[in-house]
Amino acid sequence: MKLITDRGWTWTSAQWELMLSLGPGLGAFDGGALLGTALSTPYPEAQAISGVLVGTWAERRGVGTALMSNILDISPTPVSVLYATAMGEPLYAKLGFHPVEVTTEYHGVLTGAAAGVTRPVTEADLPVLAALDREVSGYSRTAFWDFAPSKYSLHVAEFAGGLGVVGTRALANGRAVGPLIAPTAADACAMISDVVVGEQSFRIDTTNADVAAYLLAGGFEPRKGCSLMVYGATEAPGDRSRYFTPASLALG
Repeated sequence: MKLITDRGWTWTSAQWELMLSLGPGLGAFDGGALLGTALSTPYPEAQAISGVLVGTWAERRGVGTALMSNILDISPTPVSVLYATAMGEPLYAKLGFHPVEVTTEYHGVLTGAAAGVTRPVTEADLPVLAALDREVSGYSRTAFWDFAPSKYSLHVAEFAGGLGVVGTRALANGRAVGPLIAPTAADACAMISDVVVGEQSFRIDTTNADVAAYLLAGGFEPRKGCSLMVYGATEAPGDRSRYFTPASLALG
């Protein structure tokens, strides 16, 4: 948490605990002092890397490079993905990662009316949604769907083009949308309206221009962006045309 404060992140202790329950975490130490961290969430298709933090007191010592090299070495799969800030992107590029798309973070209180296309997810829906998530995100993540109902408010919708699912979750400073899977951008916007309109301020990360335009028209403001970067493959796994918002940037 000292690293979090140092770098101005908003992760909570609970988020650290959740990520460490899903995969290994590495720390760089000098004696008993923690200099930096890196986390891996392993899936059969790829590992999602997150939590790459180096304290300002340990800059320019090769700590980030050492952590990333070790994370890549211990991965059970040759493919790795991560969301990189502008500050971190040069390091990852040096290690062999390349950007495949850019996501922008939007914040706001959505105006307008709810579309009324979704309903709450039931336990009977979970196997179908896990299969949909595997097809679209490209990750087989049983552990995610084991804990998702307790951490996310999940809604499902049926469209002519297929199923959609949207989740919302609590952050340290509000709520966020994700995952968001839908057949089309218009369907994605309708699902967003159902879970966001009339509620508190939300954060939504998306790469899609149509969803971004909808959010801007509804009163959202753009913030920083991140690059989705891939190592060991040409593209990120899955069908990204239907993956409008990730479950979280940390989970891929």
